[in-house]
Amino acid sequence: MSMTKAAMAVGIFLSFVVSSPGQESGQVEAKLVRSAFAGGDALHVIQEVALDLKEYASGAEDRVAVRVCSREPMPVALSTAAASPFILREYLEHYGFLPERILFLRSEDCLANNTRIAVTEFWAIPKGADLPSSIESIRSSQALLEVVRTEDTIKSAAGYDAALRELIAKSRANPQASLVIIGSYDKQPGPALQKNLGKAKRLLEQHGVLPNRVYVRAAPSSGIRDGDESEPKYPNLFIVEISDRAARSL
Repeated sequence: MSMTKAAMAVGIFLSFVVSSPGQESGQVEAKLVRSAFAGGDALHVIQEVALDLKEYASGAEDRVAVRVCSREPMPVALSTAAASPFILREYLEHYGFLPERILFLRSEDCLANNTRIAVTEFWAIPKGADLPSSIESIRSSQALLEVVRTEDTIKSAAGYDAALRELIAKSRANPQASLVIIGSYDKQPGPALQKNLGKAKRLLEQHGVLPNRVYVRAAPSSGIRDGDESEPKYPNLFIVEISDRAARSL
């Protein structure tokens, strides 16, 4: 074969390789910026993740996603995530991320061995990259969480009753929101916590709050607890509002 024909053959071969499916240069993909978080010092991790996402999604049209691995519907998944998507959103906004660039996803294909733990993942999504798989997906601007009371601020039965009255009042003021009552436990929910979860459910029913707005759950604590710390007696009370507006596709 002459040198000219050999060169032509090599050129055709290279052209085929470059244009073959899956071989396009410059293809971008979403990046999991660190291993999934299942529990521990969540605030420390969130602070570090915010810096990671700032680095990996630095373009004006890059986005980031918090993917919560849970079988629960979005209001519960966001409230029980091992690392709070809402706190991370605050840090990212401090670094200049608009809420529209921050996505909240829920997926069931990344569940932990203990499916009660809502493992949390953090993704950088360059412009043009596909999103990680999910069952539900929203922009962070579509989600609002209000902490009514947390278990560590409720000191007595009377305080718990007052917290439930406050929750009911807020539910009437915002009839579209979900009421999420989470009994957080270390090893297993104790009798007092189970009793107070049942009390919340009954009281909300008695006051006419529609069952499809109420989520009462016991869930493992994702934080760090002292070895001699007793199991909580009272649950955390949240109002979660998720707008169904969809100005444009994600």
